[in-house]
Amino acid sequence: MISVVVPTYNERENISPLIAETLAHLPEAEMIVVDDDSPDGTGKEVQGRWGEDPRVRLIVRKGRRGLPSAIAEGIEAARGTVVAWMDSDFNLPPALLPELVRALDDADVAVASRYVPGGEDGRASRLRILGSWVINLVARCLLGHEVRDYTSGLMAVRRQVFDRVPINPEYRFGDYCIDFLFRAHRAGFRIREIPFRCGERRAGETKMAPNPGRFITLGIAYLGTILKLRARR
Repeated sequence: MISVVVPTYNERENISPLIAETLAHLPEAEMIVVDDDSPDGTGKEVQGRWGEDPRVRLIVRKGRRGLPSAIAEGIEAARGTVVAWMDSDFNLPPALLPELVRALDDADVAVASRYVPGGEDGRASRLRILGSWVINLVARCLLGHEVRDYTSGLMAVRRQVFDRVPINPEYRFGDYCIDFLFRAHRAGFRIREIPFRCGERRAGETKMAPNPGRFITLGIAYLGTILKLRARR
């Protein structure tokens, strides 16, 4: 079985189309929506629209928030031998999931990558494109070129990988992904990157970096994580 974990916060407009599109590409998968008690009714949307579908499970977290811890909680609840996760805003395409799963035939971790041949960062903001490129350049230089896209956010992983390399729920942002991929490579797991085009979110507002000031703060946090991992190395 394949489990797909989707962490959400205020994604009511996106979540039902995302579930429908994901299940269209992976009809036998289970989807685990981990909602941080969204005030916009994301959890109610999932329950009302998908509550009778046995493939869809909803976890509503009260008093707990954060992307990495939500992903970690979804992975813990997953029943599949392969676990994938992605954002709910459609900038990461559900259509890529079957290819990521197939890539695990000869890998332990399959990552959707903007920085391998055929990949592209197609977002409109030049600041976001440049910022992501710089962060990943620094990560490659300090942590290793074995991974090109350390901040992807869309990947499929063999379940047994988490026995040795669990997601660290102590992170607050997407730098959990840098940490996970670095430790997975250090543990000897095979990582394969699949090219994809990163696009814009379909609806709603981004929570990670809604303005330039927040984006810079986020970048500093990512750089701090890279330097800490480098020091451990």
